[in-house]
Amino acid sequence: MAASRRLERNVRPKQVAEEYADDDDDAAGDEGLDGSRAEGEGEDESDEEEDEDDGASMSSAEDVEDGDGDTGPDEASDVEGDAEQQMANISFGTLKQANDALSRKRKRGADVTDEHEDKLEALRKRLRQIREEKAGDGPFQPTSKAKTTERDDADDSDDDDADSDSAPSEEGGAPSLSRTSKHAPTAQSSTHQVTRKRLVVDVPKRVVRDPRFDALQHGSAHPGNSEKAYSFLLDYQRAEIAELRAAIKRSRNEDEKALLRRKMNSMENRLKAKAAKDREQEVVRNHRKEEKERVQQGKTPFYLKQKDVKERALVEKFKGMKGKEREKLVEKRRKKEGQKEKKRMPRDRRLAA
Repeated sequence: MAASRRLERNVRPKQVAEEYADDDDDAAGDEGLDGSRAEGEGEDESDEEEDEDDGASMSSAEDVEDGDGDTGPDEASDVEGDAEQQMANISFGTLKQANDALSRKRKRGADVTDEHEDKLEALRKRLRQIREEKAGDGPFQPTSKAKTTERDDADDSDDDDADSDSAPSEEGGAPSLSRTSKHAPTAQSSTHQVTRKRLVVDVPKRVVRDPRFDALQHGSAHPGNSEKAYSFLLDYQRAEIAELRAAIKRSRNEDEKALLRRKMNSMENRLKAKAAKDREQEVVRNHRKEEKERVQQGKTPFYLKQKDVKERALVEKFKGMKGKEREKLVEKRRKKEGQKEKKRMPRDRRLAA
């Protein structure tokens, strides 16, 4: 019976399962510490407890063997037969677990120092604290890193509150003139000096108005009325041309004469252009009167083209000229047209001519 009891104590599946359950609990606790060193030390602790249990079981088995040493040969043969039968019924998985447990016990060291014990005790204490915090039994005490993070968050929230406040900050004694938003009005210090000048009586501002450029009168007013009203400007221009012509005769400097002559020609050309424009407007005005009478008679209105307007204006110009003036103008226009014909002619024919 001593051999069977020793076998039951050493190769019992229930005891091996309990040992593995203890190992799993210690390994789970060590994983919560996030360190490989803590995990190894937790396994050493569980191995020490297993050594104590195994030592107790071995000592009890030896005591039983010593107490049953006086058994007879028949009983010994029965015990061996029972042991073989039990060995035959044990599964291979149970034997594998027992073999792994025994090999792990052989590999571990037997020397344990006081420093190692202190580290194990600190790890156990930390493990209990973590379990209490997870279970909610004990109050949560944040670490230094967590405290630093909370402090930074509080500072950020304070800064946001200060930025959102539209009132100027009084830190440092001087108010901040920076705007909280680009859409906000510019802040002005109360100590800013202002001018001592004060407007006691409002003086109406003088507005100079030119009726020629008045937007209200420009559309409704007749252009002929403004021309008649400012016809004296043409008299001023003619008088100025006469003065320039007299200055050219008196001047002895050729450069000054050229400058005065250029200015006189420019003013004469403006007067001629104004006279040509007036003739065209007079032609259009007369044609509208004639067409208005014809429309009243039931005829279809006829509108002149710009080319026809220029031709009629030129005819009116020739009618108002004297004989010599008309001949000079015709000769001048003939030369002008001749130059145009030469430019249109090919180069070979131009040289032959």
